[in-house]
Amino acid sequence: MMKHIRQHFVSYLRNENATATLEFVLVYPFFLFIFLWSVEIGIWMLRATALERGLDFAVREIRLSPANGRPSEKDSKETICEYAGYFEDCMSNLKLELRESDPRAFTGFAANVDCHDRAEEVKPAQHFVHGQAHSLMLVRACMIVDPLFPQLALGGAMVNQTDGTMGIYAISTFVQEP
Repeated sequence: MMKHIRQHFVSYLRNENATATLEFVLVYPFFLFIFLWSVEIGIWMLRATALERGLDFAVREIRLSPANGRPSEKDSKETICEYAGYFEDCMSNLKLELRESDPRAFTGFAANVDCHDRAEEVKPAQHFVHGQAHSLMLVRACMIVDPLFPQLALGGAMVNQTDGTMGIYAISTFVQEP
């Protein structure tokens, strides 16, 4: 009796039926996870590149405008949103900072990026002051976006706001033309 059970068990172990299914079940989730991560990173890079492009066009407009007709914060936001062209509700999710910096005693922006939280009321820019002629200007734009797959570890790790969104930011610098 014991020998019969043992033979049956050994023949069961030698049987190769459904081995491909087992391999698929073990390997497929891993490859799906990597694929979704690559899509998340690709979309994030597309958004970051679009924000950089929009900021570059806005900086060009600010830099080359005459002193009496420099664009306001709202005008700069409209320019960024026009050229970025990829963000949902761009005007209300974008925050700008523009400030003068001394090139001989350089201090950049603070390490923590001040993106607004969608749950809070939007505050006007803390620093959006046009500099004098020949002054070094720093510009930082921060856009609040939703991760594509917030349930995945990567999307969750990229979230840096209390409402489950993430901030993408771009920094540029220029010298104010006279």
